[in-house]
Amino acid sequence: MKFFFTLCCILLLNFTFSQNIIPGKYSTINNSNYTFLDTILKNKKIVLLGEQSHGDGATFDEKVNLIKYLHEKQKYNSIVFESGMYDQYKAFQEYSKKKTSIAVFDQSILDIWSDTKAFQNLLLYIEECAQKKDTIKILGFDTQEGVFFSNHFMSDLTELIKNRKINIAKNSLTRIEKAFVFRDLERIANNKKDSTDLYQDFHFLVNALKEIKDPTFHEKMMKQVIISKISDVDFEIMQLQNQKIAVQNPRDEQMAKNLIFLSEMYPNEKMICWGASYHFSKNIDQTEYTEVTESYLQKQSNIELKTTGFTDYIPGEGAKLLEGALPMGGFLKNYFKDEIYSIAFSSYEGSYGRVDGKSFPILTPPENSIELQNANKGYNKTFFEFDKKDTKRYYCSAFGNIPIKARWNAIFDGFFFIKKSYQPEARFFEKENYVPTLKDAFVLNGKINDFKNHKIIANADIIMLQTNKSILANKEGAFSIIVDKAKFNNKIIVSAFGYISDTISIKNLVDANKHFIKVKLRPFQFQAINLNEVVINSNSKLLSAEEIVAKAQLNIELNYNQNPYNQTFFFRNQVIKNNEVISQDESIITTYNSMGMKGVNNPDEKIFGEILQTREIVKNTSQNKLGSMNTFAFLFDRDLILSKANVLYKPESYTLKKEGIVPYNDQKVYKISFQNNEPGAYSTGYGYPAPKKSSGVLYIDTQTFAILKYEHCVAREPFEVKSQAGKTAQMNHKITITYKLSEGKYFINYLNVIDKSIITSTADNSFLYDTYNVNNLMSTEVKTTNTQKLNRPLLKIGLNNTVQENLDFWKNNSFILPDEKIIFDLCY
Repeated sequence: MKFFFTLCCILLLNFTFSQNIIPGKYSTINNSNYTFLDTILKNKKIVLLGEQSHGDGATFDEKVNLIKYLHEKQKYNSIVFESGMYDQYKAFQEYSKKKTSIAVFDQSILDIWSDTKAFQNLLLYIEECAQKKDTIKILGFDTQEGVFFSNHFMSDLTELIKNRKINIAKNSLTRIEKAFVFRDLERIANNKKDSTDLYQDFHFLVNALKEIKDPTFHEKMMKQVIISKISDVDFEIMQLQNQKIAVQNPRDEQMAKNLIFLSEMYPNEKMICWGASYHFSKNIDQTEYTEVTESYLQKQSNIELKTTGFTDYIPGEGAKLLEGALPMGGFLKNYFKDEIYSIAFSSYEGSYGRVDGKSFPILTPPENSIELQNANKGYNKTFFEFDKKDTKRYYCSAFGNIPIKARWNAIFDGFFFIKKSYQPEARFFEKENYVPTLKDAFVLNGKINDFKNHKIIANADIIMLQTNKSILANKEGAFSIIVDKAKFNNKIIVSAFGYISDTISIKNLVDANKHFIKVKLRPFQFQAINLNEVVINSNSKLLSAEEIVAKAQLNIELNYNQNPYNQTFFFRNQVIKNNEVISQDESIITTYNSMGMKGVNNPDEKIFGEILQTREIVKNTSQNKLGSMNTFAFLFDRDLILSKANVLYKPESYTLKKEGIVPYNDQKVYKISFQNNEPGAYSTGYGYPAPKKSSGVLYIDTQTFAILKYEHCVAREPFEVKSQAGKTAQMNHKITITYKLSEGKYFINYLNVIDKSIITSTADNSFLYDTYNVNNLMSTEVKTTNTQKLNRPLLKIGLNNTVQENLDFWKNNSFILPDEKIIFDLCY
């Protein structure tokens, strides 16, 4: 239910109150006149600006006005958001060094704020100040990091280790990256050895950083970020182990430590903190749960259920939500004493809801509430300073727009009352979402996030109904799709691994001229199912991994198209050497599979194709101009269904292990891991000599036994490079394939093959360089009727190619690939 998104970026609080006259001092606010704060905030180093939910636009707008006043009149020059500590540090670092524009904070700050017009206005103000040499810093105190952390942290850490000559094993760094960046924590939570190894790595790294003499500002920041992320990992592991945790206490404690650290790093700066009111509160033991609060929770739950069809509130559970709660505000008060001041916000009427999402009404506050008292006094906007001597309890809706009874003067120092709230207004992304002018077409851009915790959902499927067109979102959750005028009445389905799919009406977007959407997917939750059990029906026995794979092979003809068909792909080939792209070309290629999805020894021989469009992004300077086109042909040899050299057709050569049931889109799938016992063969058609390891994972639908996703990694023994004397190569290959349903049958959806080569000196085994050949194949359309027969073999499609780059085509067609970070964890 919506109040859960209110606090802590996903949690709700409940309280209540009762009393007639609430003592305190009122200051009416007119035209953003906040002069009354000059006395109140004198000598305060930290001001905490809360919000009752993450969807109160009036509060957002008021906070921006407050920030402007406090900066200009009281010299507060840092804004610290409830967003990733490293994310904001890195974003501000790039912005202050003029490596990027202020729009960088659109990515680093959580989109619950950065997608609002209020935040856009804040950035404009910060930019205006910067032009006057008046710097306002944007910082973050949260343990939960985002895209900047994923993309840059390990590089920064590796450089620090290199500069300080810290001797840490490579596999230790790999474990740390998997825990920090890829959140691969399930084994850590359930395996004592893995857990011990990881925490030994943590202990070693933290101690090594502590021993650095005269650390730089950057090194101090990196050490704190590492400590913060270890705390974040701890918290998630406790959740995976189903440990009882009061609210989000571990996160709150570490966020408090992070903010204290920032105040010490910037000792001369006064800071304004922006986050959920719950986090900024203290003395939660001064609340009590009443029937009034329970009734409001149930009313709000019913509204959400009616509006969205979903609620996660269980009647009667509200009383447990705050048991043992210790928000960060309490830790901060103990440290800063009288140098800190906390402010809550609330409203009497209106609506709230996350930007661009559903809107929910604010329920009329009960008798003996501070909101009702303010409304009865005729105030539209006022500041209320609590009487610290008052011992009575009364109702306030500062948490989740739900009235809670408490001694609110012990929880906050001050209170902003805004009579009427409203949903935040969406900001306008002028540059980020440029919409080209297309005749009889509609360009739709979007971004996909987790509904509960706002995290990016990478690589989601975007499928247009009543057509065979589909695309994928990239690792940032972004996508772009062009809809022909004839398809305006269609709908788009957005689905992702582990989430409930969402359906979007194109016509509604066209009518509103809305070219950018935010898609929030809800996590898929099993009901009454043991994830470690595999049961077909009540009379069935548990299926073994071998039996599941055998059924998948037996059902190939039922699940995958067996007739000739056309399929169009977006194809990209990249060559990366020492982290620099030295070659990149992109093409639109249409194919004709003369046999359908049937396993053969050499699939490329049965498939034909033609290049429709092509362009060179980074010019290929090598003499092999046909290299990438040949690679396109060989990609089909890696496909699990089309090629017979793999675990599906040769399961006897593998050790199979049933990992349980996991959600995939709206389906339940078996997760089967495999280890090749004969790595020299049956490694998906690579044909190279001496593979030393071959392993991966299959995801198989529990109902149809269709394979929906396939991951495979092949590691080869080192070999001397014959064409380059004195050089030895170590090669790994990683394959990722997903399949999509079209007209009742499955086809290739996305295929990614990465060939990694590490080149060393044969004489002393010293590292020389590494290269990656990265190939992406994304289906854009499937055609099973009125098919066009093509005659050009795949290996010949690059020969005498006369297709010229069409600038208008590439300008008006956007193809966004998943671009997953290159990692070969399955090989190790």
